[in-house]
Amino acid sequence: MSSLRYISKASLENTLLQHMLWLDDPTKGKPADLSGKNLFGSDFRSRKMRNILMRDANLQGANLEGADLSGADLSGADLMSANFRGAKLEKTNFNSAIIASVDFTDADMRGANLSRARGRMTETRWSGSENDTAPLNLSHAKLHHAKMERADLSGAILENADLSGANLERTNLSHAKLCGATLRNAKLVGAALDAADLSESIATGADLSGATLNNAMIQGANMIGALIKDADLTGVDMKSARLHAAMDPMSVELHRQLIEHDFWVSTGGARGARADLEGVNLDNADLRNLNLSGAQMRGVSFRGTQFNGSMLILADLTNSDFEMASLRGCNLSGACLWGCNLRRADLTDAIIQPAPISTSDGSRAGRVQKTNFRSANLENTLLGPLNPDDVLMDDPRVAS
Repeated sequence: MSSLRYISKASLENTLLQHMLWLDDPTKGKPADLSGKNLFGSDFRSRKMRNILMRDANLQGANLEGADLSGADLSGADLMSANFRGAKLEKTNFNSAIIASVDFTDADMRGANLSRARGRMTETRWSGSENDTAPLNLSHAKLHHAKMERADLSGAILENADLSGANLERTNLSHAKLCGATLRNAKLVGAALDAADLSESIATGADLSGATLNNAMIQGANMIGALIKDADLTGVDMKSARLHAAMDPMSVELHRQLIEHDFWVSTGGARGARADLEGVNLDNADLRNLNLSGAQMRGVSFRGTQFNGSMLILADLTNSDFEMASLRGCNLSGACLWGCNLRRADLTDAIIQPAPISTSDGSRAGRVQKTNFRSANLENTLLGPLNPDDVLMDDPRVAS
């Protein structure tokens, strides 16, 4: 740490003040660059520090609870034992940072970059006693689409964290506590999950190809649609997890109707039959890559259902329940989602635009229908910014 530059408290306060002025008005103030500074134990609680530069800084034991560091660059910084509880860390760069013993509880880390970050140290840096480190705490953190490949998160606490769509390729998660975590569509290719606790987690659509799960606990885990090709499952009780959707006689018939609808669309009505379902239960169904355009599916329960890559153009989905469903890459052009529950649904990369309306003979009617989100519950929905000209909704300002 001797090469790091100290900064006086007065100078730090002035630097942060100038940064806040710049955030409010780029013609005033000056963006802060605290790269390489020794900020050991500093108090940044509730500070507005968006887009600040802190590369390779020493932030050991710093208190950043409730601070807004969205878009900040903390790459290579030493954050050991820092407090980020409830902090806003959307798209913050933690590449190669030391995050051992850091508390990220309830932090919003959507799109953050934790690639090659180290969450576990072999020696204590400043506490005074060897091996006196607390586990990295990421419980309840929002880590949607976070970049975490090759990070060392061994032994980390990720209970009830949301890692939907996160890139965890070749990440070390051995002995990590992931019970109740959401890993929908997460990329875990080659990840180490040896002795990890994945009980009651949701890993639908996750890619675990080549991952190692020696003696991992997966009791009650929902892994419907997960890829586990070439994964090492030594000592894992695969019967204790849900790998396939339940198929009772009723759901078998419903699936048959949906597949018949796919044929009906793809053959222009020559084969199959149009699906007309209302009020049925298709929770946790695997409906990936189906063409369900124009289907009548009002009031259907699709909780946790996989729609990745499916076509739902001009489908009538009024008042349906899509809570925790995955519609990643789905074509929702012109679909009616009026009154739908889309809480915590994943609509990443979904195609949402007006669709041309055809007449009964298949010719263009000369009109288009916008995707309708009016009265829909979009709480914590993974959905990028929408073009107000393409959709109908109560509030078009939807954050990514």
